[in-house]
Amino acid sequence: MHLRKEAKKLVRFLFVGTSTFLLQTFVYYFLTRWLLIDLPRLASYSLALFYALAYNYSLNRAWTFKDQASAKGSVRRYALVAAAATLFSMTLFWIGEDLLHIYDLIVVVGVNVLIPFFTFISHRVYTFNNKPRIGYNSR
Repeated sequence: MHLRKEAKKLVRFLFVGTSTFLLQTFVYYFLTRWLLIDLPRLASYSLALFYALAYNYSLNRAWTFKDQASAKGSVRRYALVAAAATLFSMTLFWIGEDLLHIYDLIVVVGVNVLIPFFTFISHRVYTFNNKPRIGYNSR
C-alpha cells in the first residue's frame, strides 16, 4: 500500500514537472523570441525559471504532496531547495548555451530532464515533510 501511495505521488510529481517544463519553455521562448529579444538569454532563462517555480510550488503543495502540505515551514524549505535547483539549473544552462554553444532550446530540455531527480527527492524528504532530517527547527 505504501509503495502504491509513493508511486501515485511520483506520477503526480512528474505531471506537475512536465507542465512546469512546458510553462517555463513557453515563457522562455516568448521572452527570447518576442518580448525581450535583446535581453541576455541567461536572464530570460532566469525569469522563466522563477515564474515556473511559483507555479510548481503551488501545484505540488496543493496536489502532489497534499497529505504533507501542513508541514510547517514548507515555504522556506521549498525556497532553499528551489534556490539550490535554480543555481544548478542556471549553471548547466550557462555551460550548455554559453560555453558549449549548444542550441538554447536543446539546453533547456536537457537541464529540465536532470533537475527533477534532485527536486523530487528533496521535496519528498525535506520540503513537505513535517520533520525533515536536515535543518529541522522545533520552534
